[in-house]
Formats: sequence, C-alpha cells, structure tokens
Amino acid sequence: MVYASASKIIFSAWFSYNSLAAKQFINQAVEFIKQNQRIHYMIKPALHYILISLSILFASCTSPQLLSGQDAAGTITIDATGEVFAPADEIIFNITINRFDEDASAAFSNHKELERILTALIIEQNIDEEYINAYPISISPRRHSQNQGFETRQNVSIRLQDLDQFESMQLTLIENGFDNFSANFSTSSAEEARNEALEKAVENARDKALILARASGMNLGAVHNIEYTSSSGVVRSDMALMSAESYSGSLIQMQRTIPISESVRVRFKFN
Repeated sequence: MVYASASKIIFSAWFSYNSLAAKQFINQAVEFIKQNQRIHYMIKPALHYILISLSILFASCTSPQLLSGQDAAGTITIDATGEVFAPADEIIFNITINRFDEDASAAFSNHKELERILTALIIEQNIDEEYINAYPISISPRRHSQNQGFETRQNVSIRLQDLDQFESMQLTLIENGFDNFSANFSTSSAEEARNEALEKAVENARDKALILARASGMNLGAVHNIEYTSSSGVVRSDMALMSAESYSGSLIQMQRTIPISESVRVRFKFN
C-alpha cells in the first residue's frame, strides 16, 4: 500500500512533466519516501537515479521553451519601419585644404594662404559662424611621386542654406587652387521628420498586427512594449529625390526631398 502510494506520486510527476506542477510532485515524492522508512529502504538504491531523471526532465521542460511561451503567451511581435520625405533645403559643403612642399615651413605658409582665401570667401558670402566647422591644421611627412616632403591637411565643413551659393563658391575655390571638396544634401527639419517617421513606424506595426490578429480570429489588444534605438547625426544624402515642379534652369534648383526612416519593434497583446 505504501509502495503504491509512493509510485503514484512519482509517476504523477513523470506524466505531468509539461505542467508547472511537476516540481511540486517531485517534492511530494521525496517527502513521502523520507517519512516512510519501509519504502525508503525498498527503493533507496534506485531513488538517486529516479530523482535525477525527473529533475532533468523538469529542467528541460521549463527552459527555455516553457519560459519563452509564458513570456510571449498572448502577444505578437512586429518589426516595422516608417518613412517620410523631408525637404533637402541645405547643402553640407566639405572642403579639404592641403598643401605639399619639400620644406615644412613652405607647406605651412602655402596652407595659411588658402585658409585666408577661404575665410575671405566665407565673409563675402555672409555665412554665419554657427554654420561653419573647421578642424585644426595637421602637417606630416609625405612622399609625392619621388619627392619626399611635408603635407598639410585641414577639413572645413560649411552648411549652406542658400543653395545658389554652392555653385558660385565651387567656381571661386577652383580658381584659387582648391581641388578637394564635396557636398551632401541635408535638411533643417531632421528632428521633425524623425518624429513623424517614428509615428508612422508604430502605425505600420499596428496595421500589420491587426491583419495577423484578424487572420487568427483574435482581437488585437494594447501595446505590451516597444523597442527603439535612437537615431543620431545630421541627415545627409549624396543624392536627393527631385521634382521638376520648381525647376528654374539648374538641376540644383529643382525641388528636392530626402527620405528619412525610423524602425521599431512593437509587441502587442492578443485578447
């Protein structure tokens, strides 16, 4: 009778391995055997192996699949992206000043002359200081062809909000010996565009979740949580989408927009 009771408890634990009560059954079996000396001595040799087997079975059924199922039960996770088009109303003009000479002093002197010309051009174009970012001059040994010498280098970034300045400044720079510069389109409304893109991303996630919920015969509930990594930096693009609506004779004057996107991961509840 005692043996039958112990067996019932042990096998209950075995057949309930996919239940959260499995651990409780195992504990009951151990306590029952301890309290009944007769059954303890009868199955003592095999007790060690029985408990190890049940423990392994319990562990395999409660991790990680069971825990994951409990955490994700009644929810659905959606990855979505929102995109908006911001006006490309700025140009980031990147200028590199560099000069090479066999003599370090000569290289530095020639560099300062180019720096003076660029400064005069910036003043002439009435560009505010807050739109200018200049890095310190560096000078280092270099070999050009067969000549050993010294080369200077300095990067200057200028934000142009008057796009007419871009073409005229390029010509002036070329005429004065500058040969290393580039430009990117940017926008002054980057923050507003990102916020709008975020809203669209969440809306798109809800639309997708709603479709899946309906297809599953479920009702979509509230948002469980949202994962998002903030964007950073200035929005720049080597190219911008153009429209001929505001064309005035120059491609640079055509209406331009820059696509800005944000991505989120949203977990919704199912009812």
